[in-house]
Amino acid sequence: MTSTFSPPRRVAAAAAIAVAVALTGTTVAYASAPAAPAATSDSAIKHTPSKPPSNRVEPTSPTAYEFGQTLATLEGEQLEITFMAAIIPHHRAAIEMSELELERGQSPDIRTHAENIIANQQHQIEQFTRWLEEWYGLTPEEAMAQAPGEARAEMETMDAETQADLAELREVDAGKKFDVAFVRMMIPHHQAGIIEFLEPQSRADHPQLSVAATAGITTQEAQVADFRTWLSARLESR
Repeated sequence: MTSTFSPPRRVAAAAAIAVAVALTGTTVAYASAPAAPAATSDSAIKHTPSKPPSNRVEPTSPTAYEFGQTLATLEGEQLEITFMAAIIPHHRAAIEMSELELERGQSPDIRTHAENIIANQQHQIEQFTRWLEEWYGLTPEEAMAQAPGEARAEMETMDAETQADLAELREVDAGKKFDVAFVRMMIPHHQAGIIEFLEPQSRADHPQLSVAATAGITTQEAQVADFRTWLSARLESR
């Protein structure tokens, strides 16, 4: 995807990448073409890397970064409608994951986080659904239909990825193992939400939406930090 960013949008898009780098500890780059494959030796081909530890965090979807960049090209009503069309199902998925944690998880700390996710994100779903109706006369489904084609395609990809994560999570046994699986999946899910929130936080026409986006970022950043601390403590205790 190519686009020309005005200075504010360049700043917002850069901020999305900066937040992702800070949270994931990785470098994110957009490329117009894939890099040429590196030469491989016989020893490299024969080498089988060890399996990552079960506490390793799942990566944030590359499509989330692409969607954040798409939001950076939108303005006014189109930005607000497209954002709310995306964040409502994103929050619904987080609630479903958190309900599974309450059913199967064991850690009191993680279960408390799950309860908070359900309360906070259900509140925002109700806010965004009401604002779509009050401001634009749209349901979330109608807002989705009015989003630009590129944004709709990205949202469909993210939804398919989330549904795959949910299916995988449903297969995990109850207990400590489920706590770990839930946290490993919720971290990148929150990080994708943070990326989505950045543009409306800085450029929404309605100040209420900017405030809600700021609250979403703050809450999810704090939860990501807690989840990472919890996972690190488990890894160190091995």
